[in-house]
Parts: sequence; structure tokens; C-alpha cells
Amino acid sequence: MAKIYVETYGCALNQSEMEYLKDALQDYQFVYRAENADILLINTCVVIESTEKRMFKRIRALYELCQTDKELIVTGCACKPFHDTISSNFPNARLMKYDQVPQYITSFYRPGANVTKENNVRASVKIADGCKGFCSYCIVRLIRGELKSRHIDDIVKEVESKVEKGAKQILLTGQDVGVYGLDKGLRLPELINAVTSLDRNFIVRIGMINPSALDDIVDELIHSFKSPKIYKFLHLPVQSGSARILHLMGRNYSLSHFMNNIAKIRAEFKDLTLSTDFIVGFPYETDHDFKLTLSLLKRLKPLKVNITRFSKREGTDAYHMPQIPHGKVKERSRALTLEHHRIAYFENKKWLGRKLSALAIEKGKGCSTVLYNDFYRPIVVQGELKLGCRYDVIISEITPTYLIGNLTANFTQTAIIEAH
Repeated sequence: MAKIYVETYGCALNQSEMEYLKDALQDYQFVYRAENADILLINTCVVIESTEKRMFKRIRALYELCQTDKELIVTGCACKPFHDTISSNFPNARLMKYDQVPQYITSFYRPGANVTKENNVRASVKIADGCKGFCSYCIVRLIRGELKSRHIDDIVKEVESKVEKGAKQILLTGQDVGVYGLDKGLRLPELINAVTSLDRNFIVRIGMINPSALDDIVDELIHSFKSPKIYKFLHLPVQSGSARILHLMGRNYSLSHFMNNIAKIRAEFKDLTLSTDFIVGFPYETDHDFKLTLSLLKRLKPLKVNITRFSKREGTDAYHMPQIPHGKVKERSRALTLEHHRIAYFENKKWLGRKLSALAIEKGKGCSTVLYNDFYRPIVVQGELKLGCRYDVIISEITPTYLIGNLTANFTQTAIIEAH
């Protein structure tokens, strides 16, 4: 009776695929220590070179545990570009696409007995695979391929199923959810409207949208976001404040359109939580280009920022471009990070003293709970609160990355009652 140990890395799309695997293998027992498992499953990411090296290190470590009575399955983004390398270095490892894993395991291993089902209040639903972009630095598009959107009815049914099993927070994810449906004559707002029409109690976070996909759906998206079942949160990776660098990156949008769309959305949702990404040290990036990026960060004032130091990937156009010295890239990354922390701290100060309702999602460090308000701001509250319930809290302290709250003197605890 097989026990399974899993490790998953990378983006929300990878996390969603691991959720699919756990659902498909729910009759098996999942364990927290590799030593106690019969099957070791690693879901890989190779988005940048440092991540690739980390993956091979983990594969090697897990493979060394499998020399006697265990089996290693490798899935995820490393399988296609590094199939031969993994096979030659780890000949007994099984490489396969994530959706092939359940059939393989159920064909050769019996499920465990008396398995306790997890009751997670957070769940991911993949709405599409692949993208429509041609970014000169991205290896993921070469792995994931062309856009393949799922049908709206299938997505709605999966959301409903996860909510019926206890999920209160749903993430709609994909490599670029903004282009959802372009291969089927659909668009993202249509999907959002269908999901939020479900007569259930839950709230949805929309995954990453590339700015180039926003121009022709921004008005419809604003309308869809007015639903109380949608977090007022957007992840829009701008990558650079230099139009010249954006052109070299193959990013098909203008900074003026990007800023106009942000202004339009913020006019409707004053407390919108904006997340963005920057790549520093891209080939040909000058000090002036970086100053433009720093200036954009100051004007944009995003609450969350993902900063990546450029890493060349074989097979991409940027692989052959001249590289900027590592020291210069590190210096720019540090400067951008410090400015982001300053901005985030200032933005979070605006929440001090405010009373708000938030949903308890996960256990925090020590005896604490992490809640999220309707703008997807994480709030840490002391005490082990019941997950999946709403609480009234007052924000008492802040950090650059999260808020700290106290339950109100006469707090209301609202257990979310499932419809039907």
C-alpha cells in the first residue's frame, strides 16, 4: 500500500498541477518525510538558471534515497528540455507529464488504508496552459507551448467541486490568464462572470495577466471585479521601465498604455492591491534604463514586487545577447528591493487603525493565523483561528510585507455556511 512524498516548485500553475495530482491520488497516503515514502514525486521548475541547478540537486538527493525500495517520479518543466540529461544521470527515475502520473501510480501501486482526506480552504484551478507571448528571455513558453484554454463549463464544475469539498479561496491560474480563451473565441471576463455566478460562498484570486493582454478587456474586467467574490488584486508584470528594454525583451505593450490601464482600474478600486515583476540586468540595460525602472516603481507604488536578476536560458533569443557584469546586476537588484520595501511600508501604513473583515486561510508561525481581506492583504493575528471563517480585525501594526491585526473587542466570527 503505497505512501507518496511530494515536492513542488515554481509558479502557481505548477502548484495547481500538483493539486490535480493530489486530488487524483486522494486514496493514497501522503507523507511529510521522503524516508517514509514508497514513491517520491518532484514537480520541477527551470525558469532561471539558479532554479535549474536547485532542481538537479534535489533530484539527485531524492534519487539517492531510491536505490533500494523507493521509486522517483520527475514531472514538471524540467522533463522536456532536460529529458536526456535526467535520464542519463538518473536512469531509474521515471519522467512523465503531470497528467500521466495518476494512471502510472494506480496501475502499479495499491492505495493506502484509512487515508485521512485533507480539507484545504485554499485551492487552485488551472484555466489554460501555454501563452501567446514571444518574450526573448523566456524558456517557459518553449516548454508549455501554444495557448490551450479549458472550456468554461469544465472550469466552473471544477471550482464548484473544490468549494463543495471545503475550499473558500480559489486561484484561477495559467501562464498568462489574460489571454484565456483567445484560442476559443472567449475572454477572461466571461469566465470570471461564469465562476462568480455560482451560488456558493467563496472568493477568487485572478492569476497573472501580462500587460499586453489587458488593453482590450480592461473595461469588462473592471465590471467583473465588482463582484464581491473577486479579490481586488492584480498581478501585472511590467518587467522594465525602459521602452527600449521592453522592445528587446519582446514585451508587446507601451508603458503609457500600461499606466493608463492601472489608473483606470485604481479609479474604480481605490485600495487595489497591485503586484508586479521586474527583471534587472537584462542585456544592454544601461544605468539610464535602470533609472527609468526605478522611477516607474516609484510612480506605480505596487504593494508586491517580484525582482529577478536576468539569467540567460539556452534556446531563447536573449541567450546570445551580451551579459551585464554580475556585480552591477546585484547592485541594481538591491537598490530596487530597498525602494520597494520603502514603498510597501508606506502603503501599508494607510491601513493602520482600520477595521475590516478578513478570511482565515492558513496557520502562521507559532500560535498565529494568516487572514486575507477583500484586497488580498495578508493579516497576521495571534491565536489559532478556525480556517475558512471570517473575522473582524483592527490593524494595529504593519511591516513591508504584511499587516498585523487584533480581533475587535466584540468581534464577529462568521462561519461560512455552504449553500445547499
